Amino acid sequence: MEELVLIDGNSLLFKAYYATASMGNLMVNKDGIPTNAVFGFANMLQKILERESAYVVVAFDYGKKTFRNDLLDQYKATRKETPDELKCQFAMVREFLEAYQIPYYEMEGYEGDDLIGTLSKLGEEQGLTVSIFTGDKDAFQLVSNQTTVYRTVKGVTQLDVYTPATLDEKYGLKPDQIRDFLGLMGDSADNIPGIKGVGEKTALKLLHEYGTIENLKEHMNEIKGKMGEKIRENIDLGLQSKKIATILRDIPMTLDLNQARYNGYDFEKLKAFYTHYDMNSLLKKISVESRKEQKTDFQYEVVHTMPLIQEDSSILGAIYDQNYHKSIVLGYALYNAHQAYFISYEDALKDQQFLDYLKNPQYHKYSYNIKAQILSAKWNGIEIQGMDFDLQLASYILNPSLKDEMKYIGDYYGYTSLQYEEEVFGKNTKKHIPEMDLLAKHTISKAKAIYELKDLAIEKLKQEDQYDLYQNLELPVTYILADMEYVGAKVDVNVLKKLEQTFDAQIKEIEEDIYTLADEKFNIASPKQLGDILFGKLGLPNGKKTKSGYSTSQDILEKIEDLHPIVPLIQQYRMLTKLSSTYVKGLQEQVFADGKIHTIFNQALTQTGRLSSIDPNLQNIPVRQEEGKLIRQAFVASHDYLVSFDYSQIELRILAHLAKVKSLIEAFHQNKDIHTHTAALVFKVKDEDVTPQMRRQAKAVNFGIIYGMGEFRLSKQIGVTLSEAREFIRRYFEEYPEIKQYMERVVEDCKRDGYVSTVLNRKRYIPTIHDKNFMVREQAKRFAMNSPIQGSGADILKLAMIQVDRLMKEKHMKSQMILQVHDELIFDVYKDELEDMMTMIKTAMENAFQMEVPLKVDGAYASNWYDLK
Repeated sequence: MEELVLIDGNSLLFKAYYATASMGNLMVNKDGIPTNAVFGFANMLQKILERESAYVVVAFDYGKKTFRNDLLDQYKATRKETPDELKCQFAMVREFLEAYQIPYYEMEGYEGDDLIGTLSKLGEEQGLTVSIFTGDKDAFQLVSNQTTVYRTVKGVTQLDVYTPATLDEKYGLKPDQIRDFLGLMGDSADNIPGIKGVGEKTALKLLHEYGTIENLKEHMNEIKGKMGEKIRENIDLGLQSKKIATILRDIPMTLDLNQARYNGYDFEKLKAFYTHYDMNSLLKKISVESRKEQKTDFQYEVVHTMPLIQEDSSILGAIYDQNYHKSIVLGYALYNAHQAYFISYEDALKDQQFLDYLKNPQYHKYSYNIKAQILSAKWNGIEIQGMDFDLQLASYILNPSLKDEMKYIGDYYGYTSLQYEEEVFGKNTKKHIPEMDLLAKHTISKAKAIYELKDLAIEKLKQEDQYDLYQNLELPVTYILADMEYVGAKVDVNVLKKLEQTFDAQIKEIEEDIYTLADEKFNIASPKQLGDILFGKLGLPNGKKTKSGYSTSQDILEKIEDLHPIVPLIQQYRMLTKLSSTYVKGLQEQVFADGKIHTIFNQALTQTGRLSSIDPNLQNIPVRQEEGKLIRQAFVASHDYLVSFDYSQIELRILAHLAKVKSLIEAFHQNKDIHTHTAALVFKVKDEDVTPQMRRQAKAVNFGIIYGMGEFRLSKQIGVTLSEAREFIRRYFEEYPEIKQYMERVVEDCKRDGYVSTVLNRKRYIPTIHDKNFMVREQAKRFAMNSPIQGSGADILKLAMIQVDRLMKEKHMKSQMILQVHDELIFDVYKDELEDMMTMIKTAMENAFQMEVPLKVDGAYASNWYDLK
């Protein structure tokens, strides 16, 4: 027998919504539209469809009023109002079902249960087995030898199955008696009253004896005591409750089996739906399914020698490892309107005609992460020029939250035929070089996608007024970063080795002191053993117990650091072991044969446009402790000097510019100490009367306000009470009202537009600005306030890099830009160019972008990075 699946749409959608909303985890798409209920519903539906049923139908309630409200005014009256975040998803789930090509029914005056009841009867009459998926127990009355009810417990991965045999075993009732059962004991979910005082146990006892409420009414005078009185007083309410709980099975509707037959989803519609609502994991699933069914729709060749290429093409090297400075290149894919080829690296290296094409700038070449492509080729003896379109950078500008992998990028544009890297190469310990045919097809498919998506990406950039940001900022910067990475930063390994010996000796000494104070040896690096010593043996307060033992996190140690001499030693031990393992020893392992470290600058990672650094992270070398600063001694000039220029208070200057803060603008033009100026205003004193403590507090607010700092964090940072911090912030905004107005305005703009922008129109989308969870929403507000400032700082620094690079090339300088660290640029400079470089860099950086306040940089030169400050 074929199976008809009937799904209670309201029940499953509500269950999906509250499964995540109750935890404050409300999914939204990039436009801030809630999607969690539909996402959960979609996952449940996919699980149900694994049954491979012939027919699938979904039923929904139609509005609030049905005939049941006429029988009982308070029917469902106590139900909570449906949250707005769920209401908007009812139309969305219908759109989803249309893409899935699954019919849904709804009828005015009836509930979805009535439709399911009637459809199940019609299905039985047509010889089908019927499976009902719902969370409501009133559906138990529909079970029969042909109909089974699957009640959702945990999504649809955990289901309670109800058949006539189940009802008999669990309740001793027949399906038709479920109406009487609910009529007697009521249903709090629907505000069905039942008979007062009758619970499940009593209801079952009465039904086992009398069978129905009607029969109970005939014999109610036989029932003694208070229960008899309650039944006689409320029997009519019980009968009415039964009527309300009865699911109708004869409403005027038909079951169209041709319409109900499930033949699979409409791939294009579902792809568009998942893409629009940012349901990437579901999009990934159908894309994989689709690719299994698709045949290769383009022809390509694996060649040993490339034919003559005389047109613009996409070029993509198959780089095996993430660190392209060290990676092998497995081969190259080339794709254009007329050609599609793959050549192995070994063959490419011998193919002079192809090598000449690669380094010929006359032909435009399109790729993905052209910095990685240029450098991986260069390290492997191949020169590439003319790469002037980067799908990675274009897509990053359009949506900085996109995952950096071509499959995800393709999905963003609705181009879903690509595979995930792990599908081809495996991952972690199972990563491997695939067979040539698979490697070739995968790489050419990506090259094809780059070629075909280029115009669409450029069109989108122009529509968003971001093409200039891409073409004149990010693209030039990627070439500069490629040069910086290839040049590298010279490291004196002997300095690191000496530091290693020094730190190891200090660690050993501290270990012995800790053991003495603890009166035993233990593993200091073990949080469990350390917790037992501190809070068990030594009996220190503030012990916070977790499943694995006492917490020994930094904030816990800070609370007790003055209570026992062992605590500062533990903090010192942790700091030194971290410095030794991560930096002193770790950096030695990263030095190349040329004596340099070649880091990778991530250009398409952060939400604000800032650069980050990996393999190793040179932006994160500690500078707060002197021990951490010492590590910078190892970074030395490979020529004569290292030169550093650092923007002074750039984010405060940008804030003054964006918010048009008159007092701050004047202070910057007068080259005042901005923190002293702020303290003088807030404390109502003259500049010369500002104490160091006043200045420290003003500095904390000046920088903290950029990151949306509130009174609680400020009170902790400057060591004052909550009320004092609140008053300080109030006075701050009183003196700088433009800042408060700007912050409020940018949050409102974000709520309206879904994003915030920088001075160069870089956009950061912040969908969580509408989140139901207060903490998430407040964090989104802080992002909205900070991102235009931090992002504008990133834009300006990149403009400066372009200006400096241009001037260095015009003057044919041999010196080189080698590092970017936050607001700082570092150069490796020849002695005979030092004076010109110092003047040129300062001028370029201070004139990179015109604002209402002057940009200012501080410069220095020395033989190593440590001595620059």
